[in-house]
Amino acid sequence: MPTPAAFLAGSCRSSLFGDFRNRIAFNCPQGSALRAVSSMAAPNAQPEKNGKVPDLKSVKGVLFDIDGTLTCSDPLHFKAFQDILSEVGFWNGQPIDEAFFRQHISGRHNPEIAAELFPHWPEERRTAFSEEKEQRFRDMAGSKLQRMPGLSEFLAWLESRSLRKAAVTNAPRGNTELMLSALQLDTYFEAVVLGEECARAKPHPDPYLQALQLLGLQPHEAVVIEDSPAGVRAAVAAGVPCFGITSGQDPAVLIAAGCCMLIKDYHDLLKLAEQQGADSNSSTQQQQLQAATGKAAAQNLQEKHVVALNVDSR
Repeated sequence: MPTPAAFLAGSCRSSLFGDFRNRIAFNCPQGSALRAVSSMAAPNAQPEKNGKVPDLKSVKGVLFDIDGTLTCSDPLHFKAFQDILSEVGFWNGQPIDEAFFRQHISGRHNPEIAAELFPHWPEERRTAFSEEKEQRFRDMAGSKLQRMPGLSEFLAWLESRSLRKAAVTNAPRGNTELMLSALQLDTYFEAVVLGEECARAKPHPDPYLQALQLLGLQPHEAVVIEDSPAGVRAAVAAGVPCFGITSGQDPAVLIAAGCCMLIKDYHDLLKLAEQQGADSNSSTQQQQLQAATGKAAAQNLQEKHVVALNVDSR
C-alpha cells in the first residue's frame, strides 16, 4: 500500500500552504521535477510528431486552462482529496500519495474521477462526494491562490498585441468563479468555457472547440497553455498547439500527451517570444541585406554593360 507523501516537492509556492496541518512542501517552480526542462537558450521543443513550436508573433489568441495553469491550485485539490478519501475509507483509510493524485485525479472531470474511484456507488452518492470535495477546496482556496510566476507580465504582453483570450477549464462553476476572482481575472477573459457545460469535458476537444468558436478563431490561429495530460490531449484533439506548464505533472507525461513545448512558468513564454522576435529581426535584416546586395550587383552589371556598349560603338 503506498504511503503518504508530500505532493511533488518543487511544484508550487510554499508560501501558499504555511497554515496547513501536515504541511506539504511546495516551491514553484524550482524543484527536481523541473530539472528535466532545458534552458530557454535551447527551446524545449518536443518530438516533431507533437507539432512545431508556434511563432507567438503570428497567433491571434491564447486559451488558458485555470487549475495549475493560471494558479498553482493542485496542492489544495490534493489536500482536499487526501482528507475526504481517507474519511470515506478509500485505500483502507490511508491517505493517497502524490503519484496516485497525478495519475487518477489531476485535471480530470469530477464525474469521471468519482466513477473510477467508486464504481459501485450510486450516481447520487458520487455527486455528493464531488460536491463536498469541491466545497473543501473552496474553503481553503479563497485567500491562498496566487498568480503563476510571470503570468501578469505575459498577460500585459498579450494586451500589447491585442490578442484574444479565453479560459477553458474542467473545474465546476463555483471553483472557476472563485479562482478567477481571487486572481483578479474575473472580468479579464472574453470567454470562459466550462467542461461540465459542454457535451463532453476534457480530454475531449469540445471545450477548446467551443472557445475557438466564441473567439472566432481557427485552431492554427491560437495556442493553449495546459498543465494536465487530459487538458493537453483536449487541445491536441482540437488541433491547437499546446504548451505544457510543469506546475505539477511529470514533464514526460505532458510530452506523451502531445504538448509541443514545456515551460516552467510564463517567464519562459516571454523569453520564447523575445527569442522569436530577435530571430525574425535577424532574418528580415538578412533579407534586406541580400536584396540590397542583389540590387547593387545588378546595377554594377548594368554599368559594365553600358561601358561595353560605349567601347563597341567606338
